[in-house]
Amino acid sequence: MENEIITQKRVLRVLIIIALVVTSCLVLLNPATVVPVETKEINYFAILGLLFYLISLTLLFIFNSWGKIFFTIYVLEGLIARWYGPEYAEPSDSLFLLFTYIEGMIEGAILVLIFFTPISKLFKSVKGHL
Repeated sequence: MENEIITQKRVLRVLIIIALVVTSCLVLLNPATVVPVETKEINYFAILGLLFYLISLTLLFIFNSWGKIFFTIYVLEGLIARWYGPEYAEPSDSLFLLFTYIEGMIEGAILVLIFFTPISKLFKSVKGHL
């Protein structure tokens, strides 16, 4: 049992590192950056979202209970934004689209690890939330 928890902790940390790499690839490959935009326009919501994501991954990495809550909120917010946000036309052979799918799979794997495996007990409860 102890070896299983140690292995799951390592897997979670590796997934977090891979998620950071994939997210940086998404930022670099974003097709919206190809279109020239005035430098005065700054997307503050994107910056706040990225900071929230980085904070949640950092807290997950150190097994803080707030990381579990923040990461879940981040994933739910992303789902809502996808459903109710504007539609984007991406070519099916786009590298950006591939990394988007990989990011979704990694986030799903992280959610499974933090909720349905024995390491979920390592995240001490925050007054009964999650």
